[in-house]
Amino acid sequence: MQGTAVTQEYVDVQSHLEEVGDLTLEMAHISKRYDGVAALTDVSIRVLGGEVHAILGENGAGKSTLVNIATGTTHPDEGTITVLGTELTSLNPKTAASLGIAIVHQHPAVLPDLTVLENLQVALPRSVFAGAPEKKVARALLDGVGLQVHLSDRVESLTLAEKHLLEIAKAFAFEPKLLILDEPTAPLGGDAVDLLFRRVRDAVAEGTSVIYITHRLAEVRELADRVTVLRDGRVRGTSQVADISDPELLALIVGRTLDSTFPDKHVAQEPGEPNFVLDDLSGPGFVSVSMSATRGEIIGVAGVVGNGQTELLRALAGQESFTGTVKVEGTKLSARDLLRRSAYMPSDRHSEGLMMSLSVRENSALSALTKFKSGPFLNRGREVESVRGSLRSLSVKAPSLDASVSALSGGNQQKVVISRALLSDPPLLVADEPTQGVDVGARAEIYGILREASARGVPVIVSSSDAKELEGLCDQVLVMSRGHVVETLKGADVTEERIISAAVTSTAEAVSVAAAQREASAPALRRFIQGDYTPTVLLLVVMVGLAAYIAPGNERYLSSFNITNLLTAATAIGLIAMGQNIALLTGGIDLSVGPLAGFLVVISSFYVNDGKSPWELVVGLVLMIAAATVVGLINGSLIRFGKFTPIAATLTLYIALGGMAFLLRSTQGGYISLSFQNAVNYTFGPIPAAFMAFVALALVMEFLLRRRPWGWQLRAVGSNEDSARRLGISINRTILLAYVGSSLFVFLGALMFMGQYGIGDPSQGSAFTLTSVTAVVLGGTSLLGGRGTFVGTLVGAVLLQQLLNATTFLGLGSTSQYYFQGVLILVAAVVYTLARSRRQKRTLVT
Repeated sequence: MQGTAVTQEYVDVQSHLEEVGDLTLEMAHISKRYDGVAALTDVSIRVLGGEVHAILGENGAGKSTLVNIATGTTHPDEGTITVLGTELTSLNPKTAASLGIAIVHQHPAVLPDLTVLENLQVALPRSVFAGAPEKKVARALLDGVGLQVHLSDRVESLTLAEKHLLEIAKAFAFEPKLLILDEPTAPLGGDAVDLLFRRVRDAVAEGTSVIYITHRLAEVRELADRVTVLRDGRVRGTSQVADISDPELLALIVGRTLDSTFPDKHVAQEPGEPNFVLDDLSGPGFVSVSMSATRGEIIGVAGVVGNGQTELLRALAGQESFTGTVKVEGTKLSARDLLRRSAYMPSDRHSEGLMMSLSVRENSALSALTKFKSGPFLNRGREVESVRGSLRSLSVKAPSLDASVSALSGGNQQKVVISRALLSDPPLLVADEPTQGVDVGARAEIYGILREASARGVPVIVSSSDAKELEGLCDQVLVMSRGHVVETLKGADVTEERIISAAVTSTAEAVSVAAAQREASAPALRRFIQGDYTPTVLLLVVMVGLAAYIAPGNERYLSSFNITNLLTAATAIGLIAMGQNIALLTGGIDLSVGPLAGFLVVISSFYVNDGKSPWELVVGLVLMIAAATVVGLINGSLIRFGKFTPIAATLTLYIALGGMAFLLRSTQGGYISLSFQNAVNYTFGPIPAAFMAFVALALVMEFLLRRRPWGWQLRAVGSNEDSARRLGISINRTILLAYVGSSLFVFLGALMFMGQYGIGDPSQGSAFTLTSVTAVVLGGTSLLGGRGTFVGTLVGAVLLQQLLNATTFLGLGSTSQYYFQGVLILVAAVVYTLARSRRQKRTLVT
């Protein structure tokens, strides 16, 4: 591909290649549109057996859409897919995996609320773990990619690089015939990249085909055999890597010739006063950082990943406390000042940089809202004009300003983060890996924007794992190792060789950071404290303390009568709470549980009566089960197919079931059979038999939740629905079964109420919804989904009844019970959410 050939609209080199080896994948004439906007148009690509086929293109060129189609995550509007000689009429992630297709996503398909081991278990077929203990197999998989984390660590506690390594380990575990790597090295350090490339070469030597998506031309040169370029959703050319130069590739990628990647560096006419000074700055993960820079200089921060660079940048952005001095234009700034005024571009845009549920416009304008004020109101026209201009300058490709930012490609999402930072006119610009996942053309634009900001007098601090990038962009570079600045390079000394040499030859001792202290001091205890069972243990302590407080002053508190009543009531509400727990684990909620319980008791009051035949009793129970199942299916269907929110869907049934109960019985009536009541209330000493069954059922459900695919999939959907979908989990089926399960547990709770109240009461039930939610949240289940236990729900139900029982002994009155429940659920939700957010915050600095 020489001369003017690269300037043609379409360069067809593939037809001139002599292809050898079997054809692993052929995608022919693939087209895909979103809301009328073409993502792919007539794209054809062929991947040979045992080759590495690189795909290049700008952000929004269609690369990720293409591989999502290849793995069944996305369905094409037109075109055919042929895998190993078989043309497929339909493809989904589960089928793709069975055909030997594995993918490492640009944004890892990991489940933050599950442990490392559970992430492997839910993603991989059971055959991977056959013949050896699961933990031994999992450890070997992690060791194979250099991931040194504990199998019991929750994935939310991993760094971004560790999450990527976990994703890579899952892909290699399949021993795939086709391995798709979508920007796999973006967050990785040099050693991890070298290990990944060795694994890829070994796989290719054994016949695996690899599709490699990257923005780094050096990686294409090092790893790939052939390369295909996409631009604006169309194939612009395919070539042997050895037959095309970097300038020719760049011209195909951007549709124009790039004169230079990096803008000219700052040249001072005469020595100026420093406009940015750090003096003896220390914080979590770094110590004694001092430097100064003049107007127009860009400061780089380098080092092997994990040596304090991110911690330093977070401190400069006001995200972490520090000691020492930060001065901008002679003004000393505290952490609070920096948090309020500086602009921070984090490396992990999904966790820290973007509000994924908001639009492109809202994300861009968020930090600059005061600029758009007209009196006390926002001027929408001014906001739109400013945001549009900023996004246009960054060449952001989006369907519209009001499109969801989650619909953008990864690179365009990064540009939105940059746009927000620049729109706020910050006195200090802090950028952590600003070009991570950004295409070649956009990188040049970002470098220019950073240089322009610096020229205007804004201090710019950039951290990058790419030493070549720092060499081309920065005027001085701080090289960090183990939290220390081991060398400061300026001017002509800022070279890739000097940066790498300083980083790898350092003998500095490690700073005692929080993460290191955490690992060194009782890691098993740390994992327990951060685990799902911590609330359960705390509740047991509270239960014992409460009993110890009340019992000495009232001998009736520990009487057999009181214990029996307390445990019977706890069993009834606990069974309903277990159903509520299933719904909450999916990230939903079931407000209909209370009215459903009352409605089922009303149904039973027509059939389970003294004098009725056993067959009529059976009919009544069958009708109750059927009604519960139908309610669960309606709830699930409204949520998944009707696109109702869980609150709206189940509130609809809440109202409907209450009305239907009154249609069946306008007043109390229909006494439940005494023999049935006696059976439900049977005891062994002071302990109800039903409570024993409740405990056994909770243990069984806990086992299923932790050790079986049903439980992993349930929690996976609640933890991250998009990742669960990419792992091949059927979201619709999981949600439908979850709400059916919730309703069936309500049926069991209704049996207990039949024994307790003994009559059909249409007004009964509505209060059980709040009580069930209280018990579940007390037990530690997250209102956000993905995390919780059935054992915790059991203990939460018992403690709740114990507390309500205590109000009687303390003479507080029945009204106080409702206030008490409200306070309990509020306190539990706030405490657990704050604890979770603090753990996530610690994760960001490790």
